[in-house]
Amino acid sequence: MAAPSSPSRMRKMRNRMAHSYFDISLDLAWETVREWLPALPKQLPALRQDVDSDDRNDHGMEP
Repeated sequence: MAAPSSPSRMRKMRNRMAHSYFDISLDLAWETVREWLPALPKQLPALRQDVDSDDRNDHGMEP
């Protein structure tokens, strides 16, 4: 399984786990921990750049 590719994908999973606790597949949660979590630290710099660029307006300035 591929690692999460965007902050929105991670946000969706977090929201699902936080708000649908009893409907979570434990197999999917465990797979996420084993497969996705180890890759996350390598992806953080790129995710940070994406978030930082989204926070800037068309003139390169923060709102």
